[in-house]
Amino acid sequence: MFKFLFSFLLSFFITFGLMAQTQFQNPGFEDWEEVGTPYEEPVNWSSLKTSDTLSNVSPVVMEISDDAHSGNHSVYLYNFEIFGIVATGTITNGRIHADYNPDLGYVFADIDDEQWHTSFTGRPDSVVGWYKANVQEGDNPAIRVVLHTGYQQLPGDMSNVVAEAMLNLPGETVTEWTRFSVPFVYEKDIQPEYLLSILYSGNGTEAIGGSEAWFDDVEMVYTTGIDEISAVDFHVFYANGKLNVKLHESTPEIYQLQIFNLLGKLVFSQQIESGINNSIPLSLPSGMYIVSVNESGKAISKKVFVQ
Repeated sequence: MFKFLFSFLLSFFITFGLMAQTQFQNPGFEDWEEVGTPYEEPVNWSSLKTSDTLSNVSPVVMEISDDAHSGNHSVYLYNFEIFGIVATGTITNGRIHADYNPDLGYVFADIDDEQWHTSFTGRPDSVVGWYKANVQEGDNPAIRVVLHTGYQQLPGDMSNVVAEAMLNLPGETVTEWTRFSVPFVYEKDIQPEYLLSILYSGNGTEAIGGSEAWFDDVEMVYTTGIDEISAVDFHVFYANGKLNVKLHESTPEIYQLQIFNLLGKLVFSQQIESGINNSIPLSLPSGMYIVSVNESGKAISKKVFVQ
């Protein structure tokens, strides 16, 4: 019994450790901590008030919000303008290097300090999440995530980057929680060591004062799926105006199929049955889409190109 219990606990902690290395930490921005009275930041995330320079004089560009997609909280970012200089609403799981000249600022992963980096060993397919926005004309929210080895800063030398996911969200007001999805583009066939991610309420150094954005429930999506569905069991392709989907299972089940564009908008939803060829007539504009199927906690997503 002791040997069995020990093996179970060892397996549990190994599994938990691996999971902790393949997802965002505090992805729903539920947990917050005081980093300087009365200022708070989400646990495992940071902004200008904990930058490595100018933290005492930097404006507040991020707050806790009770307007959440799920749970109790989300993160609220906003662009702050003073004397014609705009500090972009920014949050990162690394650390910000601030400068009076916004062009000289950057975000970095301090791999020598556990407080300012996130160890990460997964190879996800894409990043998904939910957002709302109130943007000024000519501005837009954005998300940028890199998987890397060694030291990394953004913008900066990209030689340590294993993969990158980057998305400029629409420059328009979004009043309802809206899903976004952005695929990773892999540059190297190696395992990453770290994750560096940034969420913005404005378009970098071109940001406009007054733009606002809310983010919640960011997560990684893996083509190897969740729970019992594996990539080899899930076949999907688009041809001749039809989406062809097949899930290999010994016992037929009903799954919910959903298709999202790269802005995270749901463009199609239908139930399908596993174990058979599902050929669905579907007219889609050219581009890349994320096809997701799920049932009772089992899920998987894959990219589909439509030409």
